[in-house]
Amino acid sequence: MKLLYCIRHGYSLHNKLFKQIGKDAYRLPECIDSYLLDEGVDSAMKLNTKENSKLETAELVLVSPLTRALQTAEIVFTGIDKQINVMEILKEWPNGLDTPNQRKRKSELENRFKRFNFDFIHSEEDVTWNKDREETIEELNARINVFKEYIKTRKEEKIFVIGHTSFLSNLIWGEERVMKHCEIYECVVD
Repeated sequence: MKLLYCIRHGYSLHNKLFKQIGKDAYRLPECIDSYLLDEGVDSAMKLNTKENSKLETAELVLVSPLTRALQTAEIVFTGIDKQINVMEILKEWPNGLDTPNQRKRKSELENRFKRFNFDFIHSEEDVTWNKDREETIEELNARINVFKEYIKTRKEEKIFVIGHTSFLSNLIWGEERVMKHCEIYECVVD
């Protein structure tokens, strides 16, 4: 049995623009791989302070390669020496058309987030993001199932996963649910 501590990334540019203009925010070029806003940075810092003892129990940290998740992981695990693996499979759904879900080049991310292990990212460009169509819910569920099987192969029992609402809520509850930014949600995988 594996205990996952799932954390949605902090408040980001596309979250703010969605409140202002709706779903059109998800197709803006300025939202490609959107970044944390000050509010997102603050909530990640508060999580680091509030949950520090729980964060220390992490045996492994897995994070999406999207900038907002990487920034959140960097801040949340400040002062905590843990292996942090970046995994393409943890990207947000739908992994296509929505610009916030298209990652930057691997080398750019490696240069910015030097502490993280990018060995699970196999291509310089984001070849998983589809410019022609949205990923289907069936494709998301297939990604989640592959991720669960990967988790079962790990020796670690307490794993932190930092990612996105659609992926994480479907992993935890099997359906789309609202998740707060920078809150810990527990999930068991057996």
